[in-house]
Amino acid sequence: MFRGMYTATSGMMASERKQQYLTNNLSNAQTPGFKQDQAVIRSFPEYLLKERNTTSPQSDKKVGELSHGVYTQEGIPLFSSGTLKETGNTTDLALLDESLPTDEETGQKGIALFGVRTDDDGIRYTRNGNFTLSDEGFLTTSEGYRVLNTNLEPIQLSSEEFSVKDGKLTEANGNEQDIWIGYTGNPEGLTQRGNGVFEWAGDDNNAPRDIRTTEFTQYTVEQGFLEGSNVDLTTTMTDMLNTYRMYEANQRVLQTYDQSIDKSVNDIGRVY
Repeated sequence: MFRGMYTATSGMMASERKQQYLTNNLSNAQTPGFKQDQAVIRSFPEYLLKERNTTSPQSDKKVGELSHGVYTQEGIPLFSSGTLKETGNTTDLALLDESLPTDEETGQKGIALFGVRTDDDGIRYTRNGNFTLSDEGFLTTSEGYRVLNTNLEPIQLSSEEFSVKDGKLTEANGNEQDIWIGYTGNPEGLTQRGNGVFEWAGDDNNAPRDIRTTEFTQYTVEQGFLEGSNVDLTTTMTDMLNTYRMYEANQRVLQTYDQSIDKSVNDIGRVY
């Protein structure tokens, strides 16, 4: 009986965790470059049950396998591209990489990303090209992270009067510098850190590297455009309703077990 309670409880916990991922996806539906997370639900290891302490000739007979429920292991970002939205702002940049091929080693479609420098001097990655110019003239994200050039140094400009072509940034005064654009053939190694910023958590050999050092040229940088999120509102709302129903179903199972235990303790075990 208690095993059933554990199974129902694990189902409720997994549903709650999945709902958190879906809620986060929904709240970032309008965040430029946001990649939705897909919750991965797995089953706990199964146990093999056997008969014991019986008078049967086959006292060690196998009864069958029993699962102890499920759990939400992780959220995996989906890196499909969002739709382009024209803004007309010179500091807004969008990466187009739909034509990048599938990586032969990983079997996954490659992805291009901007590189940014965080406050702790670390390097992170983003598809959110909604950049602005800081008071010091640095090209920054909405969180204040500085966008990097190919020397992995923050891009500093004299004004917002600049153009971008093939990843090369040219100012009105003629100064030029190349925007660092990273490529990885293993997007699953990227972990979301909020607001469309990713951290590399995979093998160092597959970490994003300057795309100009690879053979891949199937990408462009569009100025005056932003890539929208890849969140499908209809699908997300449907998944949220289904997850809520799954939570309710496990809740009713748990209530049934609770009522059965109550009867066992207070009614069946009562001495008249």
